[in-house]
Amino acid sequence: MNNSIPNLYSGSPQPIIMTNKSLVLPLALSNRKEISTLVENRKAYTLNQCELNIFETYQRSELVPLTFSDLVITSMLRGKKVMHLFDQPGFDYLPGETVIVPPNITMKIDFPEATANQPSQCTALAINQQEIMSTLDFLNENYPREDNRTWKLNYNQFHFFNNYELAQLINKLIRISTGDALTKDVLANLTLKELLIRIMQMQNLHEVNTNMHELSQSSRFAYVVEYIRIHLTEKLNIDALSQMAFMSKPSFFRAFKHELGISPVDYIIKERIQFAKQLMNNPYNSISEACFKAGFNNLNYFSRAFKKIEGITPSLYKSGIRNA
Repeated sequence: MNNSIPNLYSGSPQPIIMTNKSLVLPLALSNRKEISTLVENRKAYTLNQCELNIFETYQRSELVPLTFSDLVITSMLRGKKVMHLFDQPGFDYLPGETVIVPPNITMKIDFPEATANQPSQCTALAINQQEIMSTLDFLNENYPREDNRTWKLNYNQFHFFNNYELAQLINKLIRISTGDALTKDVLANLTLKELLIRIMQMQNLHEVNTNMHELSQSSRFAYVVEYIRIHLTEKLNIDALSQMAFMSKPSFFRAFKHELGISPVDYIIKERIQFAKQLMNNPYNSISEACFKAGFNNLNYFSRAFKKIEGITPSLYKSGIRNA
C-alpha cells in the first residue's frame, strides 16, 4: 500500500468553506524591544515534531515571500493579508481562517492594512514530514477508509473558514507550544495527530459535497449524501440511509463520522440550516416559512440548531439581511 502524500497541488486548489463563528484567538503582541523587523517579525517555539511560528507585521508591504521545508498550517489571528498561492489570483486572508501549504511552496503575501497601531498577526505551524507519514500509516493500517480509499492530505483543498473544531485544536497547540509543561512534546504530538485527522475529514466531506454525483458510483457515502441533498426537505430515515450504504445502523453512524468528521444526523441538520438561510435571504420568506420549507417540523428546535451552528439566532440573521 502506498501511503505517501501525492503531489496534488498542480491543479486548481479549492477552498473549504465552513461557517462556525468560533475563531483562533489572537495572541499578545510583542513588545517593542522584541521586534527586530517591521515585516513578518518572527517568534518561534520548537518541539520534537513541529515548530510554531508567530509572525507580526507593522507596516504595509507587498509580495513578501515565505517558504517552509515542511507542511505548514497557517492561521490568521488579527489584521488582514492577501495571500498569493499556486499561481492563482490573490485572496483575502482574515482572522479565523486557516490555510495549509505544502512543503517548499512559496507564499507571497500582501499586507494592505498593517500599521504600527494595527499590525497583522498570524501563526504558522510547520509539521515534521515523518510525523505526517506516521499518522497516515497508522490510520491506513488500523482505521482504513471505506471503499478501498486511503487517508491522505489533499493540497487542492487548502483554505478553511472559521471551523469550530479546527480552531479548538489550533488554540490548544498554541497553548502547548508557548507553555512550559514538561510533557509538552507528548501533548503536542497527540494534538497534531488529531489536527491532521480533522483536516482530512473536512477534505473528505468537501470532496463528497462537491463531487458527489461523480463519486456516487464508487463511494457509498457520496451516494448517501447525494440522496440527502435531493430529499433534504423530506422526512429522512437513518435506517433507510444505512441500508442504502449496505451497512447496519451502528456501523453506518460510526463509519460516516469516521470518514467525514460529522454524524449523518448533524450533516442533515447543517444542510437544512444552509437551505433555510437561502430561504431567509428572500425578504418575502418569514423565519417560520424557512424553517418548515427546509425540512424542520419544530420552530423552537430550528432556532436552537440555527444558533448552535451559525452563532446567532434566526431573527438576528434575518434582521442583518434587512439592514445590509
